[in-house]
Amino acid sequence: MRAMTVETEQTAPTRPRLPTRRLVTTGIVAAGLYWMVARGSVGGGAGGVTGDGSWIDAQGEPTSEAPLTFAVTLLPSPLVVLVIAGLLVVAWATRDARDRLAWLAPACEVAAIVVPLLAIAGLHAWIVGVAQTWDAGVPISPPWWASSTITIDRMR
Repeated sequence: MRAMTVETEQTAPTRPRLPTRRLVTTGIVAAGLYWMVARGSVGGGAGGVTGDGSWIDAQGEPTSEAPLTFAVTLLPSPLVVLVIAGLLVVAWATRDARDRLAWLAPACEVAAIVVPLLAIAGLHAWIVGVAQTWDAGVPISPPWWASSTITIDRMR
């Protein structure tokens, strides 16, 4: 009589794959919130008007010409939205990855949320610092990760 044996093959536990719906939702929410929040404006001037209507400069001295003013308007950058989309495409393409690449899809999904948050934080810091830069007489240049317009004019 022969002994009966049963061999079972041990398989590594599998990680559930990221659902497509979740990736699409993450992308829409991240890009949508970035597009709504990454807006700002700042303006200012060096000088002003005296009580009799004549101009004064930043040091309070009378001047014959109107002091300079600036206005900066920041808008969301399509570049950030493209980065979000690219990260989510990589997450979707690698959602079935195993072994050494198993970390890639979740990392890309998290990065798609972190990138717009960093862009928004950077815009806020730039807006806060631009007034100090203007007062110091340093030329203003917009941040590379935002669409912007800068207007320098004379006070009216």
